[in-house]
Amino acid sequence: MPFPAGLDGVTFASHGCKLLGGFYRAAGETPRPTVILLHGIPGVEKNLDVAYALREAGFNVLYFHYRGCWGSEGVYSLSTLHEDVLAATEWVLKQNCVDAARLALVGSSLGGYTALRAGAADERFRAIVSLCPLLESLNTRLGRAVFDEFASMLNGITGAEAEAQWYALPPITTFTTPLAGRPILLVTGDQDELFPPEHSANLRAALPHIQWRRFAEGDHSFSLCRPALVQAVVNWLTHHL
Repeated sequence: MPFPAGLDGVTFASHGCKLLGGFYRAAGETPRPTVILLHGIPGVEKNLDVAYALREAGFNVLYFHYRGCWGSEGVYSLSTLHEDVLAATEWVLKQNCVDAARLALVGSSLGGYTALRAGAADERFRAIVSLCPLLESLNTRLGRAVFDEFASMLNGITGAEAEAQWYALPPITTFTTPLAGRPILLVTGDQDELFPPEHSANLRAALPHIQWRRFAEGDHSFSLCRPALVQAVVNWLTHHL
């Protein structure tokens, strides 16, 4: 039975809360490789241009909103994002157009951290793409005003709580042992004021097999190089899935 291309609204539950999202279905005669797309905090940049391009390349893509953000039920917490990824994964695997042997995670910023953490905990993900990721929160100093702005767009969390949770996140190198040898693409921007290329030095030392792509003109959202970023992600995932 062929699978038609399309875009479906999606709801699924995580710890009793209804999460919202969208599922980009790729056309094909057989089940397709599938990506779960993870945004950062608060999630203004959702990287949906990546989703459209991946669908054109033959990938299904699920994007969704964690508890407590963008209409999803519940209280937002940085400590439970990976749990919501697990719920999203279980939803994806119930879709008959999904090839369970070809799953990947793509995350940006805090979503890049979450992609690596969730991928380390779940061997079902064959490949991981981490864009401008947070990797070590204690090496970043954003200031209370930034966290207050984040919290203004989230549900059930104050700026002070968001700040405390941010700095309580364990460095991603804590989770690197299960990632050894796994296909991982790290993408950074030389103009990224939040997480410049040197922010990833410890991760790259712990996992020297990582493929690292730098964009000289890239800021935190790759504002001036979106087409090149999208193509790099599509090409890499096409090769590895």
